[in-house]
Amino acid sequence: MDLFVYFLLGTVVITHEVVRKKYFKIDLITIFNLFFFLVYSFAPAALIIGGNSLILDDMPYGHKYFGHYAFTPYLVFLSYLFFLAGFYTLKFGENTHNWKFKFWWDEDTIEFILPFAYALLFFFLFIYVNEVGGLMKTIELAEAYRSGVLEYNKFGFVMKFFPLNTILLYYVYYKYFLEKKQNKLLLLYFILSLLFVVLFTVIQNSRGFLIFQLAGLYVITANYHKNLFLKYLIPTLISTFIVIKYGKAFFNAIQFLFTDGFDAFINAFTGRLNIDAQQGSSIISYFTHPIVSLEATLIRTGTDIPWRYFRDIKDTFLMILPNELLGIEEPKMPLMEQNTLILLGQPIQIVLPGILGYFSYAGHIIGLFLGSYLYGLIGVTLMKFSINMYRSLPASLVYIFVFSLSYGYFAFRGVPDQILNDAFMYIVIIMFLLFSFKLKLIKVKN
Repeated sequence: MDLFVYFLLGTVVITHEVVRKKYFKIDLITIFNLFFFLVYSFAPAALIIGGNSLILDDMPYGHKYFGHYAFTPYLVFLSYLFFLAGFYTLKFGENTHNWKFKFWWDEDTIEFILPFAYALLFFFLFIYVNEVGGLMKTIELAEAYRSGVLEYNKFGFVMKFFPLNTILLYYVYYKYFLEKKQNKLLLLYFILSLLFVVLFTVIQNSRGFLIFQLAGLYVITANYHKNLFLKYLIPTLISTFIVIKYGKAFFNAIQFLFTDGFDAFINAFTGRLNIDAQQGSSIISYFTHPIVSLEATLIRTGTDIPWRYFRDIKDTFLMILPNELLGIEEPKMPLMEQNTLILLGQPIQIVLPGILGYFSYAGHIIGLFLGSYLYGLIGVTLMKFSINMYRSLPASLVYIFVFSLSYGYFAFRGVPDQILNDAFMYIVIIMFLLFSFKLKLIKVKN
């Protein structure tokens, strides 16, 4: 019966995505539906069919929780319905009049500051790498920092400025390749941004970062031309599969390429692949965090673990500050640390709870339904604002994608501080651009 409910949920998610009216070919709900389907329909169905051996090694205690809460499939299904109810509350409750924004933007000013933006990006990269001990040392320790074995030094907060390159990459790509503004400087900036993507991918040891950076180019292109370009989608999906399958082994071995030579790199790479094969790791395993975490929260929250009452939103704002410089103590037991302690047995930050896990930590079943409904409301509000902004300013496709990704990817991650960390630089940029905007609030008929 559980398997049937997960299959039914998958059918509802896919049907909703196919039949709903969309202004953009790929919008924030598309991204949300994709991740929700993967982690709350596909992954649990695969675990039921393939067994708990598919659970990722990051969660050795996961087998104690998955499948041990009888109502989980029904709660997941109802949570998605509450999300839809929130999304369509405003969509179908529109008045005949609506307040809208009209934007004007002096793009010549923006292009003038591009070289200064790249210089600033290089400066932040230099600070980070120099403090760790040089580029080679940074690459060598990337996995230790990412896994929480090592804590970031006092200048680790400069990583929050790295997403500046994401905006630069997408903006110069949009101007040069889509608007066809054949400026050689823009092409040079685009190549420079690609080099930064490679550097940030290696020093952050992040496959997801690389996937989303390159996927963004596809999504922006599809939305600009209002065409999914399926002939390019298939190679993109194949590339994504390769990165997910072999990326972890590659990043674990990359340090040997610089320290011991190519042969050592190949040996380390193949050795890691053999270890993964022996452990039975599969691509499906990487999507099991959210459903296993949800089961754990449903069993533990309200008993030996108190409700968090959405306090993680407040904690998030404390965690994005440069605490080492300001002397601010970070919140005790962050959400991701709590989740990892339950499923790994160590108080570090590895195991992502997923959006429903986050809501369940906040208030168990009540948190699931309330959080899902509110997230739907947030989604339709962002959707309306995005459409309005794009009609006034086509180049805003760049910002629409990065915020859509943050919104949709939260279904997989469920950690508010990661969302704000990602969006921190985007918010800074938008605040800066407001000085370049001419903004007018107008009342128009629908």
